[in-house]
Amino acid sequence: MILLCAQAGAASLSDIQVSNGEQQARITLSFIGEPEYAYSQDGKRTVALDIRQTGVIQGLPLQFSGNNLVKTIRAGTPKDAQSLRLLVDLTENGKTEAVKRQNGGNYTVIFTINADVPPPPPPVVAKRVESAPRPTEPARNPFKSSDDRLTGVTSSNTVTRPA
Repeated sequence: MILLCAQAGAASLSDIQVSNGEQQARITLSFIGEPEYAYSQDGKRTVALDIRQTGVIQGLPLQFSGNNLVKTIRAGTPKDAQSLRLLVDLTENGKTEAVKRQNGGNYTVIFTINADVPPPPPPVVAKRVESAPRPTEPARNPFKSSDDRLTGVTSSNTVTRPA
């Protein structure tokens, strides 16, 4: 949880929650009152979140490890004296979308960051390897030997009995 010191009367940031995966991250900012915010991408790997509020955010920077899309969330230089700026550093190029939701007097702004889909690998062209044809041989009789000898059978009328 991140604490924030702010002036009364304006919307105040009360919490930041991060759901961080390899291909997608969601950063949920909770506010008391309706927030004024904007976001932009400084290049493909940094997202700037500008919030109309004064004060200091405690608990930054947030560092993430492992195979996550968001690497860090840190404080940046605000665009004016009435704003705060959060910078979100990404491990991959990504695109950001934001949705604001209201629940009574409280609001959440959900920033969804999706990693860019890498281009498909170039197609692999398989070449067929032609092997030299084997010389054909006529079919041969497996019961005939190579030196072409005849086998003879002799028959007689003799009966053999055990003794």
